[in-house]
Amino acid sequence: MKKIRVAITGSIGSGKSLISGYFEKQGFPVIKSDLLAKELMETDKTVRKKIINEFGPESYHDGRLNRPFLADRVFINQDNVDKINSIVHPAVIRSMNLLTKDFFETHDIVFVESALIFEAKLRKFFDYVILVSAHESARIDRVKKRDGITEGKIRDRMRFQMEDEKKKQNADFVIENNSSIPDLERNLGFVSQIIKSFINN
Repeated sequence: MKKIRVAITGSIGSGKSLISGYFEKQGFPVIKSDLLAKELMETDKTVRKKIINEFGPESYHDGRLNRPFLADRVFINQDNVDKINSIVHPAVIRSMNLLTKDFFETHDIVFVESALIFEAKLRKFFDYVILVSAHESARIDRVKKRDGITEGKIRDRMRFQMEDEKKKQNADFVIENNSSIPDLERNLGFVSQIIKSFINN
């Protein structure tokens, strides 16, 4: 029986976690690469050393990642974004592959939630990609409420993410997260059935 790896991606505030939660409730394993990245930045000694070398010892406080400091250092130019990605992404990919292999022992479909599937050129790792899209104003409001940061800081992060229109050209499924939860779940149910049908094909 075929094993399928599906990416869930979308820009900041689009609703990736909401989509992941839906598939988790359906009994599918979901690997959350953003959480993996945060964990590895704190626990992987090689990653920690490289971050300190690039961005300074202030990147950590009492052994924990100093997220506000690092965000302020990273999201100022493309060079710094590329630096942090070159440090973190290889470790995340290794961990993601190991987790996927473990999940494939008991499941036929594994979902991976990641904001930067296209930006990090990870498309080749997946059989299918689900893109979650939402209006910019809605995304900004969601992130303000979730993270308690200013619109300016949100826009700083947005400018280093690919536009949705470009992502749509390479996504297999596009979910618009601009309406009600029941509408969203109906669309996800349809996508879920299609993906399940691929297992035996």
